[in-house]
Amino acid sequence: MNGRSVLMNLKGLLTPDPNSRWKVDRVDDAAIALAEGRVAWMGRRADLPVEWADAPLIDGEGAWALPGFVDPHTHLLFSGDRSGEFNRRLQGVPYAQVAAEGGGIRETVRATRAATVGELVELGEARLKTLHSRGVFHIEAKTGYGLELEAESRLMEAYAELKGRGWSLDVTLLPAHDIPKEFAGDAEGYARVVAEVWLPELVRRHPGLARYCDVFIEAGVFSIHQGRRIFESGKKLGLQPRIHADELSWTGGAELAAELGGASADHLMFCSEAGMKAMAEAHVTPILLPTTTLCLGMRDWAPARQMIEAGCNVALASDFNPGSSPCLDPLLVLRLGCLQLRLTFEEALTAMTLHAARSLGHGDLGHLHPGARTPIALWPVKDPLELVYWVGGAYAPKVVA
Repeated sequence: MNGRSVLMNLKGLLTPDPNSRWKVDRVDDAAIALAEGRVAWMGRRADLPVEWADAPLIDGEGAWALPGFVDPHTHLLFSGDRSGEFNRRLQGVPYAQVAAEGGGIRETVRATRAATVGELVELGEARLKTLHSRGVFHIEAKTGYGLELEAESRLMEAYAELKGRGWSLDVTLLPAHDIPKEFAGDAEGYARVVAEVWLPELVRRHPGLARYCDVFIEAGVFSIHQGRRIFESGKKLGLQPRIHADELSWTGGAELAAELGGASADHLMFCSEAGMKAMAEAHVTPILLPTTTLCLGMRDWAPARQMIEAGCNVALASDFNPGSSPCLDPLLVLRLGCLQLRLTFEEALTAMTLHAARSLGHGDLGHLHPGARTPIALWPVKDPLELVYWVGGAYAPKVVA
């Protein structure tokens, strides 16, 4: 947005306070002054400063203004479809059996390796348009469905093209998402290749594109020792750790994230109390992914309340991926945050905006205070609580860019 304008005719605005961990500001009959794509002032319409009296008006149509959602954990780019696998799981076939038969992530890897950069860009842009139409204005997006150097590099090319088209995203390198068939039974050898060869080469080929690196630390995938090797290599290349941690069992991933100064530890259904305290002390953001728990039919939800009580700034994300969370609906994440993780509405909103943005280092996203970047989401509701209360409500915001 260029120039100056004032967003008027708002039922109100609801925004996390960037100067507080969990405080949410509510302003009825609000107005927002905008300048050069940023919030310059916000408050009650009656208190609009006189210097904005002659600025062009934008009609808010009686909606509620909220900051856009930030999704800090997605696997945006992949090809192929795994709905058949999903149905087999519904029929009682264990995931381990599906994987042993060549399905699971290996199916996605085969399809993604066969896709061109252009095809990946087309798939990614369609998904980004869906997310944007539902109020998600910035995401973190991982590689990880190539599991070979050239395929991972094509994923990076596709992300570079999407960023070049103006999409707001941060890129995470995740070649250590699983152990490819070429390294079957040799997690140690694969971790060594990723750390010593692939990460340096991908950063050389795509300078400045990736900000983070990630490892899936879990029994049967990568160990703490192997993850530390990859993360230490990434840190030398300027990549901050984001860790798939404690998803299916306790592995010590949260503690490792704290030890290494990671940006986040994600999943955390089986996080220990020591891990929670370590994350709080090291300012690591726990990113919880409730749609994954839902889609996998698990009974163990991440202990969000315990993490908050330990002093953590909890964030929520979709974990959008083809196997365990085929979800492009931020309202489902928000609702599960309240209904299953036992967050208040205000806490869940903060977790999907302010804390999610800060886990990615963006202090000017996730709130509507002066200095915040647009876009702004205008929700056609009488009260923002309706977004959670009406569990099946198919709300869509108008976007003020």
